[in-house]
Amino acid sequence: MHQTIQQFINSGDTVTAYCQNPACGHRQVLDMLKLRDKLGPDHGSLHDDLVPKMRCSKCGGKDIGLIRSSNKTASYTGPKPNQNMYAKLSGRS
Repeated sequence: MHQTIQQFINSGDTVTAYCQNPACGHRQVLDMLKLRDKLGPDHGSLHDDLVPKMRCSKCGGKDIGLIRSSNKTASYTGPKPNQNMYAKLSGRS
């Protein structure tokens, strides 16, 4: 699925770019509003759409990775801490 920069902004998520040069390791949260103004709202927001246009602001490297972080709050439905799942499943709770 192709997602535009505007759709990404509307999602409320964030994206962090990180330099993959081991001697650098610089990270920065991208300003998607500035990217939208520069590239246009219909420009793609996926890794292959953005990375070719990026360079590390610290070392100048072009080996950039992206991490997308969701703004959604996850609800945990797993076992409670310290709950013995084996006992529960075997009827020994």
